[in-house]
Amino acid sequence: MFAPDSPLGRPPPASVQVPGERRPSLGLDIAITLLGLGSIILVLIFYNQAFPSAAIDLQLSRTEIAARSQSYLENRGYDLADYEFALTFEEDVWASFYMQQTLGVPETNRRIRAEELPVWYWHARWFRPLQKEEFSLDLAPDGTIQGFSHSILEDTPGDALSMKEARARAIAYLSQDRGWKLTDWEEVSASTEYRPSGRVDHYLEWKRRGFSLGESELRLYIVVQGGNVDGYSYWFKVPEEFQRYFREQRSRAAFFNNLSFYAGMVLFAGAAALAYVIAASQKRLAWWTGFFPALAFALVGFLSNLNELPLNKVYYPTTQDYAMFWLEHLGSLFVTVVISLVGIMLLWAGSREVGKLAWPRRDKILARSGDRWGALARSSWRGFMLAGLMGGYTVLFYLAATQLLGGWVPLDAPYTNMYATPVPFLTPLTIGLQPAMMEELLFRLTGIGALLWLMRSWKLPKTARWALALIIPGILWAFAHMGYVRDPIYMRGIELTIAAIFLEGLFFLAFDLTTTLVAHFAFNAALTALPLLRSTDPYFVFCGAVVFAVMAAPLVPGLVRAIRRRIQGQALEKIPLSISPATVEDIEPLTALPKPQVDWAALLADPRAVVHCLWAGQEVGGVAAGRLHKGETSQVIALYVAPAWRRRYAGSTLVDQLVLALQELGAEQIQVPVDSEDKVGIAFWASQGWWPARRIYRWSLAPAPSQGWRERFKKAWKKLWEVN
Repeated sequence: MFAPDSPLGRPPPASVQVPGERRPSLGLDIAITLLGLGSIILVLIFYNQAFPSAAIDLQLSRTEIAARSQSYLENRGYDLADYEFALTFEEDVWASFYMQQTLGVPETNRRIRAEELPVWYWHARWFRPLQKEEFSLDLAPDGTIQGFSHSILEDTPGDALSMKEARARAIAYLSQDRGWKLTDWEEVSASTEYRPSGRVDHYLEWKRRGFSLGESELRLYIVVQGGNVDGYSYWFKVPEEFQRYFREQRSRAAFFNNLSFYAGMVLFAGAAALAYVIAASQKRLAWWTGFFPALAFALVGFLSNLNELPLNKVYYPTTQDYAMFWLEHLGSLFVTVVISLVGIMLLWAGSREVGKLAWPRRDKILARSGDRWGALARSSWRGFMLAGLMGGYTVLFYLAATQLLGGWVPLDAPYTNMYATPVPFLTPLTIGLQPAMMEELLFRLTGIGALLWLMRSWKLPKTARWALALIIPGILWAFAHMGYVRDPIYMRGIELTIAAIFLEGLFFLAFDLTTTLVAHFAFNAALTALPLLRSTDPYFVFCGAVVFAVMAAPLVPGLVRAIRRRIQGQALEKIPLSISPATVEDIEPLTALPKPQVDWAALLADPRAVVHCLWAGQEVGGVAAGRLHKGETSQVIALYVAPAWRRRYAGSTLVDQLVLALQELGAEQIQVPVDSEDKVGIAFWASQGWWPARRIYRWSLAPAPSQGWRERFKKAWKKLWEVN
């Protein structure tokens, strides 16, 4: 039995309208679309000027690079049989950041391409478990050799060349194998090491004459082990003073980054956890709440980690047992998947409950309407346009910070290792989904919702409460991203605070979480996938196209339904829902409802009974009925809403009107019997603020019908979409 936990209110009016989700005007959507498309064009125009990833020129595929690197080492006489192979794509971040500070992103990108500077490179490794001897090779995106190394034991025998002989072999390699003109280079160091086996190793280094880029230098490095050239590197030497300064900046930024992140986690994750515990104790939550979003999140993460698993071989220490190495990584993978599944499931459910507190008659995850796929398509489109606005804003902020304010905004291109994975498109999808899901649930739905709910009784203007609810989570979210170093270090916090308030925050308040979640996902995924699309390799281009196709997937069902209606000449009818007291003329449509146990004629003739109809245009789409009995106690006899009108708060509005009508008859207590197995019913009445009043226990001697996993899955899926 359930009963309301709050006093009964005023008498009901004769007829009320069911409040629907606010639908933005067509003009607003057109304005958002125009601004979004304009911002996307701005990003494409200034992509080379604002993003260092524009310098990545993926001319060869992963397979071609692997074949070319192995061929090079075998042609030098190395035997790679029975060696494990690993491949990654990496960035020399010191070189990239120093060039950006000295030249700016546009000139950095131009010089990297024009002068083929060693900033981006493929790194290949061959090794045998528990064996020191191994090989590595670095190749530029076009396949040019930038470095190689042959590691051997100190007691491996070899020649004892003099420095003069070693220098001659090094110069021969640089000129004949690598094609360098040594007249353009100046030798800066030479050293010798004597090994226990009698082998003598020599190390020589040159710098490029006339190279001008601040205080940096281009260097060539050669290792002659015994009589063989076993090491070569073409690299960018960054001043140590810059590295110290950068590390100091990163250390300070990391402090504020961690402080903001953990403050947000404690406050908002704590609020979501508390809301979850309260809702679960009141039986408002079904066990599957949040399962499907969490499953999608965990599945994408699992596939991405599985795709990146071969990259771990690059970092394998040859002193560790190989089987234990893989067991550790596989175990970590599965533990991560389980934690992410459970964590997102709980966070989704808790955040949803916080949203219900702040917006009791508004679904802040996805706006409720009769056409759910259409609502998803509209929110997704606005999300794409918001992603475009965020991209345009990022470009403008970068240009203003560097050109007008003299700031330093080093941008890196993380996750470049995706180019070395078998399925590169999984990384952008993961990079898009994981932070979007976590951060939007925490800092948007929970953060803004919890603050609005806490400030509901504060004597502040509504605008002031909204402003505080946007600013506090916005600042915490923004400064939790200060790991991306800027100079001054607070510049990143200012950049994202503005975006959090005036883009993400306002769009969330105006629309729903789906809008900002799609925007966050699309922004991260698109920027990560753009180098794939710009590649000249067909497979990389295909993978980039897959990312954008997946991004557009939420639009498809709603778009297909709209096109089908247009072809069939069916207009999308906007039927208003209203509630009014039933009359004897409504007995026939009431009898047609799936409530055969109710005698509608007798109920309408009973002066102690109340019956309210939900009208969808001229049709009865639902009913709520109750009767006063046993003094001042009354009971809800029937509550039903047709599937077509569910998820529009029609059931909640019916309950409100029924309670008011029974109170007018003199009821001071209302109860509703709910079967203990009716999980949806329990969740619905608990969501209305009703508390369990008493329980009736029973024992059935009939055996319970067995259900297979398919039936259980279908039942859970149906209930998930029909609650309230």
